[in-house]
Amino acid sequence: MEDKTKLFYDLTAKETADRWYKEQVLMPTIQEFVSLLPLNPKILDLGCGPGHESMRLVLAGAEVIGIDFSYECIKIARERCHSCQFEVMDFYELDDRFGKFDGIVAYASLIHVTPSDLSNVLKRVAKILKKEGCFEVIVQDGEGMRESWPIVKGKKLKRIIYLYNKVNLISYCSKYGLTLSKEGHIDHSLIEQGWRCYIFKKSK
Repeated sequence: MEDKTKLFYDLTAKETADRWYKEQVLMPTIQEFVSLLPLNPKILDLGCGPGHESMRLVLAGAEVIGIDFSYECIKIARERCHSCQFEVMDFYELDDRFGKFDGIVAYASLIHVTPSDLSNVLKRVAKILKKEGCFEVIVQDGEGMRESWPIVKGKKLKRIIYLYNKVNLISYCSKYGLTLSKEGHIDHSLIEQGWRCYIFKKSK
């Protein structure tokens, strides 16, 4: 992923943690997902940021490993959520070093993966997801990309978000035995902002 994307998350890690550790809007989404998995499931939080949703996955009954490419995010995650394992790792390095998972979540993290790289990421996800395991994604709905130039701590950073819709996600995921199971629950306030949630199941 782009260095400027990593820098954005390094610079905003504490602000993100301060806001999202107390924000409960995704808890129903998480509870629904965990209910689809075996008891005490092992879950990978792909792009965990400072660990706020990893923490809620644990509260919902999961054993959680969170990975993120931002050193600052992982530092804060380790400080604030001692019940999870956190590792600095890029999506493109994802392998079986942590074993296989009952579930994998990517909450607002695939938006930083280019369409040309998405197949590589999904192939890696499918390899470490158990058969009948579930993969939940929250993405910005649409096609193409959206560019902005936020100023963060005095630095003007190029920020690109890639948009994905249900049709093209199904197409990408089906290549790796990931079949759409259902549209996941997501709060109406997030739907209004263009977010969508999909749950895929590994069929083979």
